[in-house]
Amino acid sequence: MTIFTMKNRIMLGVYLMYCMRKLKSPFATEIFTLAILGIALSLFVSIPSVLSNVAESSNSARYFAIAFSHTETLVQSLIILAFATMVFSLRNFGSIVALRHPSSVGRAPLS
Repeated sequence: MTIFTMKNRIMLGVYLMYCMRKLKSPFATEIFTLAILGIALSLFVSIPSVLSNVAESSNSARYFAIAFSHTETLVQSLIILAFATMVFSLRNFGSIVALRHPSSVGRAPLS
């Protein structure tokens, strides 16, 4: 029984160290920031109402421009921060994928 408990304690420590390393990565930080901004936006903006209004609108780009210009400064800044964080996260995600799967440009085909 004590060996099983000791094994669980050791593995718990290993799992905690693994999670701490993963959370220190910039990509994890950006995703966490995006989640926090999304939660903050959902407190101020009714997402179902926005989606139903976009569906009823004939020009969704014009609807978003008018809706954005008529919101409070706090909501505007949250939207801008969320969009910027999303762009940087996608850029970093693209670079991570490119590093893990290099393209085959310039390589001879395998026969």
